[in-house]
Amino acid sequence: MQPNLLTNRELENYVEQDDFNFLGKAEAIRIFLEQNSTSLKKNKMLVLYGEWGSGKTSLMKHIEQNINKDIYKTIFFHAWEHEKDENLALSLCDALTDNIDSNSQAIKDFMKGALLAFRGFTSGMTLKTPAWLSGLGLDLEISGDKINKALDDALNEDKPSFYISNKDFKKNFCKIEELILKKSDAQKLLIFIDDLDRCEPENVLNLITALKLFFTYGENTVFFCGIDKNAVKKAVGTKYRDIVKSEEYLEKVFDISFHMPQIISLKKMLESRFNGQTKLSDDNYVPCAGIIEDFFLSTRFSNPRHVKKVLNKFEIIKDFKELSAIPKETRDYIPDIIRSNGDGNVFETIFCLFAMILHEFYNEDFLELESYEEKMQKYTEPLYKNAQSLPTSPEPYTSITLQIRANLLIDDCKTFSLKSLLSRRQRNNINLDPYCFTRFIIFFSHGHPDLLRVFDDNEIHAYQNYFVDKEFTTLFCKFLIKHKTDITNNATEYPIWNLFEMVRYLL
Repeated sequence: MQPNLLTNRELENYVEQDDFNFLGKAEAIRIFLEQNSTSLKKNKMLVLYGEWGSGKTSLMKHIEQNINKDIYKTIFFHAWEHEKDENLALSLCDALTDNIDSNSQAIKDFMKGALLAFRGFTSGMTLKTPAWLSGLGLDLEISGDKINKALDDALNEDKPSFYISNKDFKKNFCKIEELILKKSDAQKLLIFIDDLDRCEPENVLNLITALKLFFTYGENTVFFCGIDKNAVKKAVGTKYRDIVKSEEYLEKVFDISFHMPQIISLKKMLESRFNGQTKLSDDNYVPCAGIIEDFFLSTRFSNPRHVKKVLNKFEIIKDFKELSAIPKETRDYIPDIIRSNGDGNVFETIFCLFAMILHEFYNEDFLELESYEEKMQKYTEPLYKNAQSLPTSPEPYTSITLQIRANLLIDDCKTFSLKSLLSRRQRNNINLDPYCFTRFIIFFSHGHPDLLRVFDDNEIHAYQNYFVDKEFTTLFCKFLIKHKTDITNNATEYPIWNLFEMVRYLL
């Protein structure tokens, strides 16, 4: 059986492939653009904010494909594809002139004016020489300094001022805009600019600045940019340090902003992959996909590209589990995950997903959990700090260490299973061991809580008082606490340490 792998490209059919239910947002923006085309004459800079991998490209592509072509002629500019021409503003000019006769005098005037207007953006950069500049004797790939010098030599004493260059660019841009719209019979030009978050910080700012300073001269052109705010913050911080605040910079550049919607449901994507049901403690059967969705949302691991990457890896692991050609000792690293026929343990499936996410996206935390003994030693520090803050005399450090080892440490961490932990509730056939599930939770916890004391299973919700951060491991442990009863009722003999062996050996 072939793994059911998800594509990491923009969606070809947004209606059919919209696993994250973003279609409503895409349609709302499309309708806004169509119904407000006149008012956008003075609000030409629009932005769609979303982190890398959040689905901006697919959403923008849907709008481009479905918008009323009688109103808008669309052009889609992938900035990252043109980063070899490090002056992205000039590459955008090339993309615009692709739509009209390349021998037009208007193009020559426009491109020459663009070079003059963007002289300040080219220094220290490398860009391709436009064919129409071959008369200047320049190579195919040249430095910005070299092209500036060639322009200065060609113009001699007639080099225009920045004011004149801007004025000429405005006039030439309006001519290009008119030619494009005349050819397409549309009312306005809508230019989508994507992949800026993949570009170098300097290039990000250069293109955004050029758009604001020069390209908004067009009478009937609207720009729609897809941007990761973090990329712009990095770029602003690199160039301006603390002089310019990134939020203020963005507010000045963009007139209207949209944001990628928050993931509120993964149901559509998960139901086709986890089609089994599981029995809960109250004897009710619920879809496994619902519990797995709760895992993703509870841990705030919902970036579409990241989710797809993890689910693809899970498909590979599932394939390994089902292939008899793979040695049994290798397959045994993999827990009883939900398979193609719907059989499997939903919580062991979640442990598998957790380990893959941790290894791929939070590797430092993966290494910390793997260094279990060292992590447990760290817990003595907040415990000792807590003891010293008490009004009574603080307990000796050795006593606190003993508390850790006696109540929270799993002494057979390389071989234990959740079921084996829970079987220790009866100690010496006399006393219940009240720390079984707590040990399990602490196993998955990071090693630097704000404060800590020893707490048992009956007060497991005290965990949130000591692990107050929003780190992935902490959110995962809170998910486990939320499902404590159902997890314990579905406990198996799978050695939890095998999760580390699985991702290291198989991924």
